[in-house]
Amino acid sequence: MSDTLEKLRLQNEMLKNETEELKKIIRGYENVLKLNERELENAEEIQKMYECIVELSRKELIMATETSKARESVSELGRDELMKAFARIKELEEENKRLREMKNST
Repeated sequence: MSDTLEKLRLQNEMLKNETEELKKIIRGYENVLKLNERELENAEEIQKMYECIVELSRKELIMATETSKARESVSELGRDELMKAFARIKELEEENKRLREMKNST
């Protein structure tokens, strides 16, 4: 009986050791899981930051395009006004010429 009792004690001790080893393994897996969760949170935050950067870049591109179009429009308006001014100058010069001719003929 004492032999059986000793075997049971040894088995019990082995089971305790095995249980402790399994607990260590479980704690290790829990730590790995926590690290993976943190890594996932970091990756999600990085993704959000990149999405913000992409959105800002998109807005900058739109603004640059609109600015370019506005400058084109201003340039075109300036050109049209300049052409009208030259046409008006030409009309006035022709009118002055006609008035001089009328003055000289009188």
